[in-house]
Amino acid sequence: MIESFLFLFTSIVGIVTIALMITSYKSNPFYNVFLLLIIVIVSFRFFIHGSYELGIQTFLEPKKGPPSILYLILIPCFFLYYKSLVRQKKAYSPKDLKHFIFIIFLYVINTDTTLKESFLFHYGSITNFILIGVFILFYLVLIFRLLSNNIWFKKDIPISDIHFSLIKNWSIYLFTLNVLGSIALLASIYREVNSESMISGKSMAPFILVFWLFIFFKILISPEILYGLPILNKKLLKFTPPILDTEQNLESTNKNWILEPESKQNHQDLKLQEKIRSNISGYINEIEKLSHEECIFRNPKASFTDIANKLGVPTSHIVYLFKYHSSISFSEFRMHSRIKDSLNLIDQGYLKTNTLESLAYKTGFASYNPFFSAFKKVTTYSPQDYLKFKKQS
Repeated sequence: MIESFLFLFTSIVGIVTIALMITSYKSNPFYNVFLLLIIVIVSFRFFIHGSYELGIQTFLEPKKGPPSILYLILIPCFFLYYKSLVRQKKAYSPKDLKHFIFIIFLYVINTDTTLKESFLFHYGSITNFILIGVFILFYLVLIFRLLSNNIWFKKDIPISDIHFSLIKNWSIYLFTLNVLGSIALLASIYREVNSESMISGKSMAPFILVFWLFIFFKILISPEILYGLPILNKKLLKFTPPILDTEQNLESTNKNWILEPESKQNHQDLKLQEKIRSNISGYINEIEKLSHEECIFRNPKASFTDIANKLGVPTSHIVYLFKYHSSISFSEFRMHSRIKDSLNLIDQGYLKTNTLESLAYKTGFASYNPFFSAFKKVTTYSPQDYLKFKKQS
């Protein structure tokens, strides 16, 4: 009775979570359909089990055996959710369907009596446990690699630290529950296989229910996590004004210089290194001065050669400097310099008599579109949002 009540209660909390996600759709065009699908499937299953066993309804009966295998769809859905969370694409690719092929295969071999008697089930019913275990482990590894490479250990992501931490903490929180839930599910299947009962994944239901309650309540308490990484910053601007002191972001050039490179160098570069080793600090200081004081990058065609000519040194010296002594490329350095220049002009009142398009051309951009993209990448805010909140502050 208690277990049935927990099923029903969890399904109700899930339905409330679904309502929150659906009602926020218009204000959040990037909301993740895979997370919604996961919660709909889980809530529906829990509702069937809870309401049927409590006698509230009789027309939807819980299924055991092969039909329960179809609920494994949640596993690739979680991977696709994380993938969409990180990369934030509006469109969903038909290629994503490949992640569900194994589930169909598993369902077919469990429903076809001839296949159940074939070599596939040489080890008997334990075969299902092995196949499902490998399947779950495979996706846990995929998810871990995706999140670790794109969120957990990524330091140069172009988004506010506060907002990025929110997504990072949410992904760690959810992945931890994924791991714990997977362990409980595998333990449940193992018990069912050993007892020779039909697969349902319910043997460890109380533990699995707790994991889902943690997920549902986390979303209800912090609905901003629904928005994904790229759009989260813009969405939270409605509630949290941006920190308009952009020095922390834009002074990163100093942090990007490397006095002692660790990269492997070819013979020619090693010879060049011996020639200019004592001048590295001087080159860096002069390039910073050219960038921020003389605004050399207002020239749309500014290149290695222009800097070399200004310093009176061979172009190869500047190429070498950015190749081995800078953690960002020359084009990235130029972009950061131009955006810092534009912010300085804004502070000086340039936009009181000029447009954003004029500011884009003034700072060396070929048109407004690349200026807009660069401004948002460097500051994490669009030019309009930056001006809006700068005015409010």
